[in-house]
Amino acid sequence: MLLSKLLRRFSHMRPGPEAGKSRGWRFVLHRTGFARFSAAVILILGGIWLFLGILEDVLSGDPLVTVDRMLHEGLQRFRAPLFDHVMVAASELGDAAVTIPVSLAVLATLLFRREWRTAGYWIAAIAMAEASVKLIKFAVRRSRPLSIYEGIESFSFPSSHATLSIVVYGFLAYLVCRGRQKHAQIRIAVTSGSVIALISISRLYLGVHWFSDILAGLSLGTAWMAFLSIAHNLRDLDRRGSSALWMTALVTFLTAAVIHISLRHGVDFGRYAM
Repeated sequence: MLLSKLLRRFSHMRPGPEAGKSRGWRFVLHRTGFARFSAAVILILGGIWLFLGILEDVLSGDPLVTVDRMLHEGLQRFRAPLFDHVMVAASELGDAAVTIPVSLAVLATLLFRREWRTAGYWIAAIAMAEASVKLIKFAVRRSRPLSIYEGIESFSFPSSHATLSIVVYGFLAYLVCRGRQKHAQIRIAVTSGSVIALISISRLYLGVHWFSDILAGLSLGTAWMAFLSIAHNLRDLDRRGSSALWMTALVTFLTAAVIHISLRHGVDFGRYAM
């Protein structure tokens, strides 16, 4: 009941006459469909449960911390210059120099199309994810495996790259998938998921995050993205999607990635060197 009330409140939806006999869960189910709603609930509750479980293990020093150290030491022994170059470039795809231009390009496109409500969700998705990560980092204060950052970024839990990449690229995939055929949705989801996975794995490989940092960031980002997606879907009147949206996002992503990697790769490679 609490989740259904939060969804309805966040979507600014008021039950109409057709919902007179269908309140709470049934009201939301009527708007979203059983399969979509069930998947969202699993992702939301599963993501929160996993994040809290990881947080408990990190704070108490449970066996997961031992696994973190074993994975970190094992990966560092198998590092090679060629893979270092690939992983540094992958990590740079999750840097602010790439995600911010993509976020602004998506926001500009939504505003140009007068999708005011969707633009609000886009801003909320990124702003809340960024604020949550910073707040949790400051509260937990877990040190990174490698001390190459300063200030609040010297804390590793949770991974901001993992969290922000799944929110930015994941929520963007949701918006682009609207109204498209199933095979197109699968291609978009696989592409987006591959970018998110590559960024997350690169942070672990480069030794700047523990495995639990990555897993916590992905679980937190997944729960937040799933909640926003289902809440947005409650009043998504235009489900046709937009070719302009994905084209703008793709061109911006490729342009920002090429510029950022060409300018920063040498510096970052030296920074992440063993």
